[in-house]
Amino acid sequence: MPKLSPNPPSWLRTILIALAMGLGAVLILFPAWLPDKKSVPLEDSVVELLQSALLAFSAALMFATAPHAGPFRAVYRSFGFVTIAALIAEIGGAIDDVINPLRHEYLVIPLLVWTGLTLLRRRRETLHFIGFASRHPASGFVLAALILNYAFSRLFGSTVFWRASLGAEYNSDIPPICRGYLELLACYFILLATIGYCLPLIRRRYKMFTEP
Repeated sequence: MPKLSPNPPSWLRTILIALAMGLGAVLILFPAWLPDKKSVPLEDSVVELLQSALLAFSAALMFATAPHAGPFRAVYRSFGFVTIAALIAEIGGAIDDVINPLRHEYLVIPLLVWTGLTLLRRRRETLHFIGFASRHPASGFVLAALILNYAFSRLFGSTVFWRASLGAEYNSDIPPICRGYLELLACYFILLATIGYCLPLIRRRYKMFTEP
C-alpha cells in the first residue's frame, strides 16, 4: 500500500495559502460586525488597534529576520525601522499627548533619515535586495498596500466624493469609516508582504539573494 505524502501537492498548497489569505482579509474586518454604540467609539478604536498591531508585528518580523540575513541584515533592520515609523504615524495622536508640546513627527523624521543613510551606505546590498524583491510575489502586496493607502483611502475617504455620490443621503460617518477600513486592509497586506520576505530567508539563509 503506497504511503501518503505528509505534505499536500504544490497546487493544493497554493490554493490553501490563497484561501488563508482571503480568510484573513475578511477576518480583519470584524470590527464592522460590532454592535453600534454611539456613546462609545468602539469600532474606530478597534480598527486603530488592529492597524497598530499589524504594523508592530510586521516590524517585529523584520527585526527577527535581520540576524539571519547575513550581509543584508542592515537592509532588513532599516525596513523594520520604516515600519516603526509608519506605526508611529498611525498612533501619532496618542504620542502627541505623551510628548506634548513636541509632535510625533520629531520621532518619524529621524527614523526615516537614519534609514535613508543606512540604505545609502549599503547601496550594493540594497540594490541586490530590490532585485530580489522585484521577483518576489510579496511585492504585489506592497504595491497593493500603497495603492490602498495613498489612492483608494484618499478617494473613498473624501467628503467631496461621498457628497457628490450620495447627495442628500450623505452621512458624515461614511468617509472616516471607509478610510479606516482601507488603511486596515493595507496594513494586512504589509504583514503578508513581510511574511513573504522573511520566512524563506529564515529557512534558507541569505543564499536566496544569489539565486537567479
